[in-house]
Amino acid sequence: MTPTPTFSGPDGSRLDAWAPHLSPSQLQASKTFLAELLRFNKKLNLISAPTVPKADAAHILDVIRAWQLIEKRVPAGAFVYDFGTGNGLPGLLSAALAPDRQFRLVDRDQRKMEFCKHVGSVLGLKNVVYSCMDVSDLEPATVRYAMSRGFARVGQSLLLLRKQFAIGGEFFMMKGEGWSRELGELQPQVFSVWKAEMVGEYSLPETPASFVVLSAKKIIE
Repeated sequence: MTPTPTFSGPDGSRLDAWAPHLSPSQLQASKTFLAELLRFNKKLNLISAPTVPKADAAHILDVIRAWQLIEKRVPAGAFVYDFGTGNGLPGLLSAALAPDRQFRLVDRDQRKMEFCKHVGSVLGLKNVVYSCMDVSDLEPATVRYAMSRGFARVGQSLLLLRKQFAIGGEFFMMKGEGWSRELGELQPQVFSVWKAEMVGEYSLPETPASFVVLSAKKIIE
């Protein structure tokens, strides 16, 4: 891919203090991802302009902290889907953090998928499959684990993806402020198919907002 000639934003050095649990290789992968995200942003509109100065926290650290919650519930060797991956967050960065899991990135935007392939190549990732397609076209009852960030509202997601999940399959959704309203919008019949709960809550530097990972486990066909 040919990058835009200039880019600006944080250099990733603050991640050292913010994510001390990461190994040197995980930290370097996170910093490299950030650099590529900023490098191609103007050309591909990967992140919104207001978040560029704080992209290290708002995008990279966001996924690092969410993955800390999710990884405890995903066994080694598992296959994890990222629905509507867009800029590769959370799935591609999670793949760099968890080389013992397999990831499949799903998005219908060809240009952004090419960006994900580029970053995956730069990071030398061998545990990622790239699928440029609509999530509704995935084979029924094949998904055991999946994640999303900014894909759709909770109710829309669970309705759209009901057929794709196997019974017992678990869907992890990263949410910011307003997540409780999304849960409140769910129709009662949703709870006959899905068991929903909050996996955990976390915060990010430079913002008073709180963030959560929600889980929905499919309980019947």
